[in-house]
Amino acid sequence: MSAAETRNGRGLRWALIGSAVLNLLLLGFFIGGWIAHERHPPRPVVGDVSLGAFTGALSPEDRDALRKAAQARGSEFRDMRRQARSDMTALIAAIDAEPWDRAQVAELLERHKARTVQRVDIGEQLILDRLDAMSAESRHSFAERLREGAARFDKRKKDREDAPKPKP
Repeated sequence: MSAAETRNGRGLRWALIGSAVLNLLLLGFFIGGWIAHERHPPRPVVGDVSLGAFTGALSPEDRDALRKAAQARGSEFRDMRRQARSDMTALIAAIDAEPWDRAQVAELLERHKARTVQRVDIGEQLILDRLDAMSAESRHSFAERLREGAARFDKRKKDREDAPKPKP
């Protein structure tokens, strides 16, 4: 074998080794991404459902059912978030403007309030639907957990009121 053929053979061998290494790296990258996706799926459209005092009184199954019901209405929440971001940008600009326009700021705050009321209405509908789906026993247990939560809140409030006030 001549020296030129040996050099070409070595170069080809290194090219094949490099190609195999690159292919294995890419394969590892894609398999790792697939495994990570299975272990950590994308964030849900709606995170944990928060309904004030009701949240702590709900059983894990009820919270899960409410979360799924809220996710089914995810496009409404996405639209509200999109509008809220847009309105916040406009609100900041309106407050920062010289001269500032009170009517424009009032309108933007009114839209914010309307969205908040809409979210509360959706939460109210979700909790009513969930209460409809509960058995009488589940509803009674839920009511008892609500009662206990209210009693804890009242006790904490009373403890704060009875606490000595700091001197100025």
